[in-house]
Amino acid sequence: MDTFWNRARGLVAVVGLVLLTGCVSQPMPGEGGFEAEVPLTNTYWQLHVVAGEPVADSDAASEAHLILRDDGMVNGFGGCNAFRGEYEVINNRNLVFSSMASTRRACQNRDNPERALFAAMASTAGVQMGARRLHLLNSEGETLAEFVATRQP
Repeated sequence: MDTFWNRARGLVAVVGLVLLTGCVSQPMPGEGGFEAEVPLTNTYWQLHVVAGEPVADSDAASEAHLILRDDGMVNGFGGCNAFRGEYEVINNRNLVFSSMASTRRACQNRDNPERALFAAMASTAGVQMGARRLHLLNSEGETLAEFVATRQP
């Protein structure tokens, strides 16, 4: 009888390890020898520059970011308010945001990049990617905002 329980405990331990292994996040491409490019969709894009100004460092809970989902939805955080909406990529270079909505918290932080980010998204006509960076471009091809891929969501 003891042998049965020892085998059962061993089996439970093995199954537990297999399940935990499946929960470990995978490194993003570019880490640990993977290729340097990351996908446009389902990547956590942290805002680094908007309207030509570097974004001040903030804690992870309040950093401005966006995530473009496979289903054409976009969501993120502007530094004070959460936002969501839709996006469309046309001909692999034109990017348009639409049906955007955000929460309406009043924010007192002067370093908050939210207004500039929302203005950049409203004026976005194109996108450029490379070296783990995403650039939102206006219709003249000028950079409105720059994001860096930091992790998978």
